[in-house]
Amino acid sequence: MLVKVVLDEVPPLTLVAGRLTGAFAFLAVALLLTGRSLPIARWPSGQSRGPKPWQTFLLLGLVNNVFPFSMLTWGQQHIESSLAAILVASMPLSTAMLAHYWADERLTIDRTLGVLVGFGGVFVLIGGDLGDLTASSTLGQLAIVGGVLGYSFGTVYARRYLQDADSLAVAAGQTIVAAAIMVPVALAVDRPFDLTLEAKTVFAWLTLGLLSSALAYLLFFWLIRRVTATQVSMVAYLIPITAVILGALVLDERLGVSSFAGLGVIILGVWIVNGGGSWLAARVRGEGEPAAG
Repeated sequence: MLVKVVLDEVPPLTLVAGRLTGAFAFLAVALLLTGRSLPIARWPSGQSRGPKPWQTFLLLGLVNNVFPFSMLTWGQQHIESSLAAILVASMPLSTAMLAHYWADERLTIDRTLGVLVGFGGVFVLIGGDLGDLTASSTLGQLAIVGGVLGYSFGTVYARRYLQDADSLAVAAGQTIVAAAIMVPVALAVDRPFDLTLEAKTVFAWLTLGLLSSALAYLLFFWLIRRVTATQVSMVAYLIPITAVILGALVLDERLGVSSFAGLGVIILGVWIVNGGGSWLAARVRGEGEPAAG
């Protein structure tokens, strides 16, 4: 929803550049206030098993920021926001598949079931209409899916190589690189030198940079250190939930039975992926029952 608001007055590449600049500024201040530094030549002892810091920041800046932000922002100009939310919510599906082959996260039956149940909940929550697939731009849909694949790759890469890295340093490093790439691109392509913005657009743009980028990636890399890539990707199911809640609070949209039903199904899917499926299966088989006193 925030992207749609900003796109009414700001070109896509400029939106992405501004979003990344805001995130970079926030995270840079956080680094200064906490007395931490950004590793460049090498990681502190034991913090990473992967490439050097600058190579990691460049890769993540591209696949986790520049590419998905640009694809999703451009795509949302050409398809309905509800369909965009559903396509973005497919991230756990692609992440689970990639993690199965690359990060040694076995795609178990219960984990697969949880991902599918959560995705079904998104359809119920949003009120997915398969007719939107033919009514909307194919290129717009492909752009959203491409952006989602970028997120999935970044998630699995981070889980494989950055489990012990400083969350703030990695988040700051990738956004600094991404902003350095996007700002000159936006200036050259969009030439946004005479923009006149309403207050709501400025607020939405700042929110995208601070909450949806800076704080979101701090949480992302914090989670990467503690749970699997598939579990981290389930955060994508929060996006349509947030969109529906904000629509009710800001746009005075009504929350129907389907909204609450979809929310319940999504929560069920997340619970299954986070171990609920194993717990339920054990109960069905009669395992793990407390001993009689």
